[in-house]
Amino acid sequence: MSSNNTGETIRKRDSDITRKVFPFEVIHTTGPANNMRYFHWHDYMEISRVDAGSGVYHIEGKRFSVTAGDIVVINNIERHRVTYEDTDPLFETVLHFSPTFIWSKENSYFDYNYLKLFLYEGARFNNRPLLEPDVSREMGRIIGEIKSEYLQKPPHYELMVKSKLLTIITHLLRHTDMRTEDRGDYLIRKKNIERIENILKYINENFKEDLSLAAIADQFAMNPAYFSDFFRKNVGVTFLHYLTRTRINEAIHLLNENRLNSTEVAYAAGFSSTGSFYKAFRRVTGGNPGEYKHSVLK
Repeated sequence: MSSNNTGETIRKRDSDITRKVFPFEVIHTTGPANNMRYFHWHDYMEISRVDAGSGVYHIEGKRFSVTAGDIVVINNIERHRVTYEDTDPLFETVLHFSPTFIWSKENSYFDYNYLKLFLYEGARFNNRPLLEPDVSREMGRIIGEIKSEYLQKPPHYELMVKSKLLTIITHLLRHTDMRTEDRGDYLIRKKNIERIENILKYINENFKEDLSLAAIADQFAMNPAYFSDFFRKNVGVTFLHYLTRTRINEAIHLLNENRLNSTEVAYAAGFSSTGSFYKAFRRVTGGNPGEYKHSVLK
């Protein structure tokens, strides 16, 4: 199995997708030309459909073998990559969209339930939903229509893309046996999401500083133990993991620009030493900064 990773160039957090008026894009991966070796994560949600080939998705310690017709769902905190044999590369259609494309705190309880697909943490959840062949074909047809609308951009294509995306998510919710969240649970989750949005905004604006758990807990009037538990339950990773990944994504962005050496990148991304930077980079991406920079410059 090749160690390469299928996908577009790794983006730093707060990618352009989440800032667009229409926060959505379609990417068609075409095998070895788009290979990358490193784990990555991003601010947006991802739904991928395998058009041809086979491989393995690696998502937060889980492995999912995929073949033509399979659908893979990845949320905006899951670290992931794809591996495959060079003789049988993956060809995929990938949908990227901001969570706010589906729901924002001003929107309704009804719209929020579309996000359940990406927020669900129960034991039944599978990043690669097991779909019946007819459902898989229908999903492929709709994704093809989304791709056509997105590329051709006829009048009001944005509305058509969103409506078809919601249809896909509804199919996935229906065939993965996820319940609709009741209004009481929704109101609790909504309040927590609003608090988390403010916390993540603060981290994304201050990650280059000496940002400790105690300091950020104090910033939001929580004791450190409560803040740590609240963050993990609502984001899905610990505060330290999130902070480290945010700094690594900034480092990747700086390495892609090729203006700074690795030591300069380490400090510019918020690390206190090159040693901690190298350890974190390998832990998050699976490689070291020098290897990554060399692969970018090839």
